[in-house]
Amino acid sequence: MKSLRIILYLIILIFFISSTSHSQEPFLIKSESLEIIPNKHLRFLEGFDENVSFETLESVNWSEKRSNPQSMVDGYWVRFSVKNNLQMDTIGLSHNFNREKKIFVKNSLGITEYDYWKLGLHKHRTDTRIGSEYQIILLKNEVSVIYNFFRNRPADRFNSKGNYHRMMVGSWEAVRDKEFLAPLSKIAFIAPSLLFGIYYLILFLISRGNYIWLSFALLLISFAQLCGPAGLLTYHFGFYLLTPSVSSVSGMIVSSPILFLVLIEFFRRSLDLRNQFPKINKIYLLVNIFYSIIILLNLTLLIRWPNEEQLDLIQYPPDNLGPGIIKFHQFVIPFVILLLSSVVLAFLSWRRGSRPSGYLCLSFLLPFLIIPIAAISYLSFDGFNWHFWSFISPVAGILFLGMFVTFGFSVAQGMNDLKQEFIDKQLELNNELESKVEARTADLKKTSEELLVTNKDLRTQGMVLQKTSEELTAANNDINKSIQAASVIQNAILPRIDLLHYGFRDLEYVWQPRDTIGGDFYWLEKKNGWTCLVVADCTGHGIPGAFMTLISSTLLDRISSIKDLSQPDAVLNDLDEFLQKSLSLDETHQQTDFGLDAGVCCFSLDEKIFRYSGAKMNLYQKSAQGVVEIKGDKKSLGYDIKQHPLDFKVFECALNQQSSSFFVFSDGVTDQVGGEKKLMYGKKRVLHQIREAVDVKTAVSNIVADVERYQGINKRRDDLTLFGFAV
Repeated sequence: MKSLRIILYLIILIFFISSTSHSQEPFLIKSESLEIIPNKHLRFLEGFDENVSFETLESVNWSEKRSNPQSMVDGYWVRFSVKNNLQMDTIGLSHNFNREKKIFVKNSLGITEYDYWKLGLHKHRTDTRIGSEYQIILLKNEVSVIYNFFRNRPADRFNSKGNYHRMMVGSWEAVRDKEFLAPLSKIAFIAPSLLFGIYYLILFLISRGNYIWLSFALLLISFAQLCGPAGLLTYHFGFYLLTPSVSSVSGMIVSSPILFLVLIEFFRRSLDLRNQFPKINKIYLLVNIFYSIIILLNLTLLIRWPNEEQLDLIQYPPDNLGPGIIKFHQFVIPFVILLLSSVVLAFLSWRRGSRPSGYLCLSFLLPFLIIPIAAISYLSFDGFNWHFWSFISPVAGILFLGMFVTFGFSVAQGMNDLKQEFIDKQLELNNELESKVEARTADLKKTSEELLVTNKDLRTQGMVLQKTSEELTAANNDINKSIQAASVIQNAILPRIDLLHYGFRDLEYVWQPRDTIGGDFYWLEKKNGWTCLVVADCTGHGIPGAFMTLISSTLLDRISSIKDLSQPDAVLNDLDEFLQKSLSLDETHQQTDFGLDAGVCCFSLDEKIFRYSGAKMNLYQKSAQGVVEIKGDKKSLGYDIKQHPLDFKVFECALNQQSSSFFVFSDGVTDQVGGEKKLMYGKKRVLHQIREAVDVKTAVSNIVADVERYQGINKRRDDLTLFGFAV
């Protein structure tokens, strides 16, 4: 009896083990949307690769859990049953973090074997497969058994957090939609980050400001998203620009500290911590030293890290996150702390009166908005599913890029503040100069009255005269110093010499005011691929002319910030309209003595187009056929009220390697009096020098030298500005 009882217990135990190993509750497919198959429906088989026969798979015992971590490297099988309750036989099977794949399906159709696939080895897309996403046949209202082979990379093993074998079933259209949205979200992130990176790089090359760090960060992010191991081209389109054996997390462990270092340096310089918060500046520098050490150590470890396809996960567990000296979440903490600190410091600077810091505060705060958005999305989409990630990924990208857009506002605000400060200093200098002139005038009047009253004593009168002479000399010196200061300011508004030659194949120019300061000026700006050069002759000489150049240059800066620079006639129109408002012609009177003549040259090296419009200023084009005069319109800017828009002619020609050279100059060249008959230099002499010169530099230097020779002992009549260039 006791032996019979033992045998009965053994039979029950064997039946129980057999039922737990082979009997599985089928998962019901009841929606076309992708649904995750719960773990309770899954059984596991370790120790067999993708080449095992189906007969073997059916003959061995399966487990409810995996027991060997190394099976993630060697591969393992998952078995589950599904019942198709949809009105379709074509079902989509989606996998999580999978790089090798093989499938058997058993149903009334028999045993169907689906092709083995490996990332980087087999075609990424076919009619019935997108990478590891498969289109399988599951008959309606029938239970099918699916045998699924997995092999994953270490990066995917960490990211999946134990759910390496997560699978979703639904319609094939739902799978294709998921795979379609994934690269779109990357494209929506890559395109603006790449464009902003190039934009800030150009700003750095032009102004040498604090843009190189921001540009480098954006370009680094763009490259990682485009060409990295998990990038757009590498993963979604199968263009393996980098070796597939490189773990995306291993790459992240090395590249992330570089990105953090660059962004922290950007924060430090943008907030001007060296001057505003020197003690906190030292903390930022110490953190960057820490990241520099981490980068060197991680690079060293990466070289010695074993190939992940042969990686021993017992010796190197997935939680190590690849060749990192410390875990990823640990070295992220200092960056997050400094980012929060940057928000606070930017706010404090804004409260102190720095308007650009207000935009910086908003820029640094934007990434943290992802926290409440992610929480709401988690509740709305019922967990961390593909719907959640499809929504949150582009939102995170938009917020991240919003940082750099708002930083652009900060840059613009800073430039406007600097310009306003310059204008205020100009006005202060003018008021100071006028006060000194009035004070000296009053002193002279008082001295004159004293001379008339005190003529009784010649000695006393002589002493008074001597004192007056000394005061006049001092006043003259003060005025000369003020004029010299005004000259420095006027030179400051002119484009920098290193920027003048940008975009020109050859350029030579001369700018000579008749007095220390004058009414001629030039202006250069580059925007949206177009270069705009303006040569202008304002009313008058000396201080009045200098103030007109300041007003006109400021108005051109304003036009550049809000308008396109590809149409020279539009630039002239806008400048005349703004001058009319600035001089208050429409409020005070119909006419004034203030205005200017100007020539506007616009060209694009990308579109290979050159355009010119002139307001009482002509352009001269030299080509193999000779020298041609392109006349400007016979109307000046300013002086009186005009109805806009004005009709300025536009000269246009194509640019090529044998392109013409161009010359534009103020009337200080042609109107200079000299020679035996005291006549003006004239246009014919200028054209002669242009024809005879072999290049632009020779032509400009010969014209200036000939004008000075022709002038002789005669006084300079006007300011002189001359530009010659080829593009």
